[in-house]
Amino acid sequence: MTGRDRALLSFTHQEPDRVPFFEQGVASRVSSDILGRPALTGGGALRFHAALAACDGPEAVSEFRRRYLTDYAALAEALDFDMVSLPWAAGHGAVRRLDEYTVRSDDPASNTWTVCRFDEPSDTFQEVDSAFRSEGLPAVQRYVDSLAATCGQGGEKNGSTTTNPALRFLLQRFGRQVAPADQRAVAVGVMIGIPMHEAWLEAMLIRPDLIDLYLDIQLEANLSRIDALAGLGVDVIWGGGDLASNKGPIYSPASFRRFLLPRLRRMTDRCHQHGLPYVFRSDGWLWPIAQELFVESGVDGYGEIDLQAGMKIAELKDRLPHLTLWGGVDCAGALVTGTPAEVAEETRHALEAGAPGGGYILGSSNVIHSEVKTENFLEMVKTLQQYGSRMRTRTA
Repeated sequence: MTGRDRALLSFTHQEPDRVPFFEQGVASRVSSDILGRPALTGGGALRFHAALAACDGPEAVSEFRRRYLTDYAALAEALDFDMVSLPWAAGHGAVRRLDEYTVRSDDPASNTWTVCRFDEPSDTFQEVDSAFRSEGLPAVQRYVDSLAATCGQGGEKNGSTTTNPALRFLLQRFGRQVAPADQRAVAVGVMIGIPMHEAWLEAMLIRPDLIDLYLDIQLEANLSRIDALAGLGVDVIWGGGDLASNKGPIYSPASFRRFLLPRLRRMTDRCHQHGLPYVFRSDGWLWPIAQELFVESGVDGYGEIDLQAGMKIAELKDRLPHLTLWGGVDCAGALVTGTPAEVAEETRHALEAGAPGGGYILGSSNVIHSEVKTENFLEMVKTLQQYGSRMRTRTA
């Protein structure tokens, strides 16, 4: 059975020869340990280097892209991922370096800007200031108006899906046309959501028309992108967007139903027209919106499964048996602070809960970030190799 077969079988709720395995992100430090050489695959370091390349021009961007894709492919093969996706390198417009670790990106069309800073010890590359923080609602207004004007002119802010060189690389390296032993399911992100930022949440209350316009622009672009991805031979739409903390969704179930549900439903309907599954991934406690998010929306899968927030594989399998699940091994707990033996035990529990009856892909509860111990991550992989083909029928 190929990796691609194994991953796609999970969406039909049939049991493969072993539980499939996937990670949506692996920090560069961890990848370097595994490959035995410096590697650039994920985390804050990857996004910081993406910004620096954008500062240095097109040739630097091309070299950066070549490096991180080569490193990511080597990692996927070393760990025998059954599904692959593009590392989150983030896009950048007009970028300039403010100091050794700080960059500013500007969007001249909307006169909005963002300043991000890289912290090497924590491997984070985070926003420290922006027009949205400084100005609030007026910046949101300018940004949405700019998006609307660009769409009205037939523009595409994020570039062409069909000519994306990174996606082309992934399909040519792992897609359905390569030798069976090399095939992996190819997943591509198509996200929809409202930024978890005070200015945007304020706009939901006092300018819902702005949020409607913003989401409608996303929706129309996403529908076109899904069509294009289906034509390219992508296997899975890896979507969603963070919308919750450990205490629950950042906005109410009524707001989710009002703003996101109808648009998400249109996206899943379009995916299904092409025979593509749609996976919604978010960390946090999601039970307050489970009916809307996991049933009425038409999503096929749920990714991350935040154990720290109380999301549990066994409960999800029992209450939402139609979902394909990915994740659940705690990247804020055992993978960081536990021993290899504790990680092995947690991985076995995840396999015991998720594997019977199919519909489960092993992974961490978000990403393998830089604080994850390499030996713990490798213990998770080793445990899958030892037990992933044994747990194929639900015990009474």
